[in-house]
Amino acid sequence: MVVRKIRPGEYKRCQQLCALAFEYEMKDAQLTPEALLKKVREDPRSMQDIHWDSQWAAFEDDDQTMMATMTVIPWRATFDGQSVCMAGIGGVASLPQYRRSGAIRACFEAMLRENCGFYLSYLYPFSTEFYRKFGYELGCDWVKWRLRLAGMPRPDVAGSWKLAEPGSKVLADIVAVDRLREARYNCMVRAGASEYLFLRDDPFVTRRYCYVYYNAEGVPKGWMTVAPGNGEMDCPRFVFNDREGFLGLLALLMRLSADHSHATIYLPDDVELRGVIPEWSFGNVTRDVEQKGMVRAMNVQALLGMARMRGEGSLRIAVNDPQIPENTGCFEVSFGREEQEAPAFVSGALAGHLDLPEPRFNGVRRVGDAPDIELTIQDFSRLIVGCCDLDPEWLPDVKLHCPVEQAAQVFYRKPTFISAFF
Repeated sequence: MVVRKIRPGEYKRCQQLCALAFEYEMKDAQLTPEALLKKVREDPRSMQDIHWDSQWAAFEDDDQTMMATMTVIPWRATFDGQSVCMAGIGGVASLPQYRRSGAIRACFEAMLRENCGFYLSYLYPFSTEFYRKFGYELGCDWVKWRLRLAGMPRPDVAGSWKLAEPGSKVLADIVAVDRLREARYNCMVRAGASEYLFLRDDPFVTRRYCYVYYNAEGVPKGWMTVAPGNGEMDCPRFVFNDREGFLGLLALLMRLSADHSHATIYLPDDVELRGVIPEWSFGNVTRDVEQKGMVRAMNVQALLGMARMRGEGSLRIAVNDPQIPENTGCFEVSFGREEQEAPAFVSGALAGHLDLPEPRFNGVRRVGDAPDIELTIQDFSRLIVGCCDLDPEWLPDVKLHCPVEQAAQVFYRKPTFISAFF
């Protein structure tokens, strides 16, 4: 088996494997490999298109017959107020005759060995058990809210709304709202130009509508996309940065309620709506928590150096990572005692931290001493990002040799969310 990055003439074959694996009709299937790649280069419609050459593939020994493929997209993502490089894994596909042959495993092992400066990696799994083999663990949660509009309050807001349509020039306002959200949540990716291409489309043709809410001073406070159907509205993007932004979007939904009984919105799991929705009985509100993807730490030492710790102290952390040897070992992290200089691996802080403090950097060094806590790379990944609190009773692979309160200065729940798909 040969595993490597794809060559230009192999891009179309990767798309064919994905169309087969995910059972969709391939676009531009009639084009030659050269013409298809030319079109993607000249008019990229997604991050996958922009980074078409970031795909790995496994071939038979002839180095010609493609068995499997996967895309590794270099996103900018948030980690504790810093912008880091995160490998978004997508398009994992094999021809049926090569499944269970180790082709995907070989692609992952090659990608993890190369690393390319990634701090984190994220993917949406077909099987969580399968991807745990490569160091991934459960990542962010979404909360899917279904609101019965007849039971919702009708907020009296002083702002206004604008429908996004060709020529409306709302892109900068949408980006301004997104940048604040991106700065708040770990794993939230920084949306690029390709994520806003839907604004080119005519909503009166696509029946997919996007609205921006502005407060009385004209400041953009939220935006949402609305897809109506069967008397309900699905709002896959419902973005706001404070209570005023939420109420502004809800007020517009209520203006649409004459023709729609319900609206479905998707929010981070730290958003508290009890203070704005008075009636929760009679089926007015239903909530479903949805697990959205898996996360992996790609650079343990770098993440410990920039992670936000609670209080002052130190902790010796032993990590075992079978795929990335540099992550294996015992790291002593000291924090809170004095301001550290930004390590060389930090690429620059995100602007607009909301209520987050300015980042402080921790001292990190490898030691041969006995650890205070021992972690698999899977548990380290989930805990350092902040997807859960440290509770040894429910984390059987975590070995704790210090008071849980000491370890909880490093490992604790933080705001996490991701809205991009790849």
